[in-house]
Amino acid sequence: MNGYGKIRRCFERDGQVVDFYLYLAAAFVTVRALIREARTRYRWDTRPTTRRLK
Repeated sequence: MNGYGKIRRCFERDGQVVDFYLYLAAAFVTVRALIREARTRYRWDTRPTTRRLK
């Protein structure tokens, strides 16, 4: 979670706001891992190898 600047520089006093940022960062990490896994698992032969969308 260190890659998310909002969490590193969090000056919020409200615990619910801090929890929200932590849960949001965890959701980003999870979705990114799922996309990365799906990209390699569900590949077809004619699919381009670049990550950029065209």
